[in-house]
Amino acid sequence: MRSFYSLALAIMLGGCAAGNSVLPPINELSAPQAMQTVDDGNHMLWGEWEFFIDSTHENIDVVPKRAGRFHLNALKFLEEYCTNCLKVTNTKNNGDSTIDLTVQIRHPFPGHPEYTGFDVKGIIMFNGSWTKTGFSAYPPWPEPFRVSWRNLGDPQLLNTDGYTLRWSPSYDSGSTMPIFNYWEGKYANGTPTANLNGYLNFYTDENRHMFSHDGAVYRTYEIWLPPGQPVIAGYAVEALWEMPTVMPVTNPAVDFPLSANQSEPYEFYIVLNEGNVITDPEIKCCSHVHEEIYARVKQWGGVNVNFMGMLAEENDESIGHQLYSYAPDWPDDYGKYYQFPAWYFPDGEWIGVGIAWRTEGGGNYFDHAYTVFEFTKDYE
Repeated sequence: MRSFYSLALAIMLGGCAAGNSVLPPINELSAPQAMQTVDDGNHMLWGEWEFFIDSTHENIDVVPKRAGRFHLNALKFLEEYCTNCLKVTNTKNNGDSTIDLTVQIRHPFPGHPEYTGFDVKGIIMFNGSWTKTGFSAYPPWPEPFRVSWRNLGDPQLLNTDGYTLRWSPSYDSGSTMPIFNYWEGKYANGTPTANLNGYLNFYTDENRHMFSHDGAVYRTYEIWLPPGQPVIAGYAVEALWEMPTVMPVTNPAVDFPLSANQSEPYEFYIVLNEGNVITDPEIKCCSHVHEEIYARVKQWGGVNVNFMGMLAEENDESIGHQLYSYAPDWPDDYGKYYQFPAWYFPDGEWIGVGIAWRTEGGGNYFDHAYTVFEFTKDYE
C-alpha cells in the first residue's frame, strides 16, 4: 500500500525550487505520523493554473492558483520559486475554430534525480455539457459523467493522450485535506464543470515515461474553441513518484521501483470503424448490424485489467457494452477487434465513454482507466 507524506509534498508539489533550501533531503520524506495523509496512490500535483483565452483566441493569460490544495505558502512557491515551471510558449489560431497551444513544463527540482517524475500529465479542464449516468454492470464513477464536446459548444481537446477523473472540481480523493481536492481559483465563475478531462503526456524518456530532474518538455494542444467567445480553462500538472530503492539515484529506470509508475493503464483508447463514417450496414452476427471496434490498452508491468466496457446513449437511454473479460496471457500491449451494436443508433454524430478496470470479485475495483470515443453513422 502506498502513502503520501504531506509535509514533503506540501513543499514538493507547490512548484519549482529555484533555490534548493526549500527542498527536503530524501531521508526526511518519512514525515511524522500526524502529517501523513490517507492512502491515495502515488499521484501528485506539481502545480495548478488557470488559462484565460480571449475572444480572438490569440492571447492567453496563465495565472497560478495561489491557495487551496497547497499547504504552506503557495504564493511563495508558485511565484517566487516556480516562475518558469509552466509556460505557454506559442499560440496559433488556425482560423477554423481551432488553436494550437504549445506548453512547456520544467521539472520543479533541477539537480535532484531522486525526484525524477513518472507519467507526468498536463491536464486541461473545460466545461462539460455531455452527461451520461452510470451503468450497473460497471464500477463506481461520478454520477453523471460530464465530458467536453464541441458539438454542444464546449471547448474540446482534439489530440488527447488520455483522460482522467483526477483533479477535476468533482474529484474526491477521500481526503479532507485540500492538497488532494480541487480548489476554486481566483475566478470562481471559471471553474470547469467537466469531470473527465483530457491530458497530454510529458516525458524526457519514453522508457517508463520518465521526466528527468533537469528536463523541460514541450507539447502542443490542439483545441477546438467556440467561435468568438472567451474561454476559461483549468490546468493541472500531475506527476507520479515513489521513494527510490537505490540512493544516490544514478539510473532512474532501475533505481526506482515499478510502483513509481501509475498502476492503471497508461494508454487506453477505442476506435470505431477505423475512425471513418459508418456508412455501409453489414450483417455480421445475430441478425443485427454490428460495426468493428478496436480497443487498445497498455499497462506498465503487463496488462492486469480484466474488464472493459463502453457507455453511449440513444434516445436518452444508457447502452453498456462489454468488450472483453479476463485473459491471463495478455501482453503489456494488448489490442483486439470487437463488434459494436451500431444498429442501436440513428444516423448522426455520437460520443461515449470507455472504461477499463480490474476486479477481484466482491465488488472491489482497481486500476480504472477511461477514454472518450466518437463516431458518425450515416446509412442514408
